[in-house]
Amino acid sequence: MKILHIAAFEGNIGDNASHMGFINILECVVGEYHIDRLEIRKAYKNYVKEDKLKFDNDFVKLANNYNLVVFGGGGFLDYWVEGSSNGTTIDIEEEFLDKIKTQIIIASVGCNPHKDVPEENYNKFCKFLDFVKTKENIQIALRNDGSVDSIQKDFGNSYLDGLVEILDHGYFYYPKEEYSLPIDDEYVAINITDDQLSMNGGLSTDRDWYYQELEELLAGLVENKLKVVLVPHIHQDIEAIGTALSKISPQLVRNNTVIAPCLQGDKGTDLAFNIYKNSKLVIASRYHANVCAIKFGIPTIGLSPLRRIEYTHKQLLSDDTNIHISPGFAKKILNNLTVLLEKKSDAKLNEMKRHTIDFYQTYFKRITS
Repeated sequence: MKILHIAAFEGNIGDNASHMGFINILECVVGEYHIDRLEIRKAYKNYVKEDKLKFDNDFVKLANNYNLVVFGGGGFLDYWVEGSSNGTTIDIEEEFLDKIKTQIIIASVGCNPHKDVPEENYNKFCKFLDFVKTKENIQIALRNDGSVDSIQKDFGNSYLDGLVEILDHGYFYYPKEEYSLPIDDEYVAINITDDQLSMNGGLSTDRDWYYQELEELLAGLVENKLKVVLVPHIHQDIEAIGTALSKISPQLVRNNTVIAPCLQGDKGTDLAFNIYKNSKLVIASRYHANVCAIKFGIPTIGLSPLRRIEYTHKQLLSDDTNIHISPGFAKKILNNLTVLLEKKSDAKLNEMKRHTIDFYQTYFKRITS
């Protein structure tokens, strides 16, 4: 099977974890296959270099040379994108999408806007979903991040017809290479961000209390004889780490914290996610840090204002393991640390893994028969 995979491969290592998980799914359900990758960031409106990706007739010709076209995973159906023909990152006009005869799957994607949605985008996205319903060669498989709730709330139950919810592909990722930090102590891996704090549901411009909470949290973890390893996923996370550490006691930082390398691509993903896999506890703001830590069976606390992480914890762990970023979050974590360290998701996760593999087995059987 010849597959064209369009996604974000350069930038956020969480996306790479998802894509590598998809390959593991293919290993389970498909015989021989070959994947070519296209970087979707090159199709963004702010990308102006000569190798810009355009979803036009040339793309149609390319797509029709494959057995399968895959969009995802990522938040590609978040319908907040201003100026997009359908409101999403997959900004392809219906006339071109209609010309693609190859099977298309938009898989492990988010449809859960975290920015203000332009009013016209609601109609654009409805029109897109209506069009997809008429196409036998297009399948949408939403990731388990609350996307089904967003569609139900904004568009109604009828727009869930034909859509399925599967596990994010990141739940099938496992590092190909082993890597251990050169430290002897048990540690907690923490992922903090800055961009999410400004998204819908995020924080006000006054964030001094947030950094005070982080200092209280780090001090409490150190008192529990845990080192702190701060793990960036993108370069912007380094800025968030730097800002946080600049506001925390130098004595606490100097002796008890480690900053993980910030590398991109599949190898960078293996390095960073081994840090999560080998930790005593993960406290994470980014979605795929939560996804993969839960998959590894590591006690995981979601520390984020975003609904997709809250949904994930309610579904696979419990209400208690998602801590909203609000005053008092440090005490909530520290006061329940012993209980949180015992939270596991094996039963529910294994059930949803079977469901996801069953979906793909049925899907590939259908499109290859």
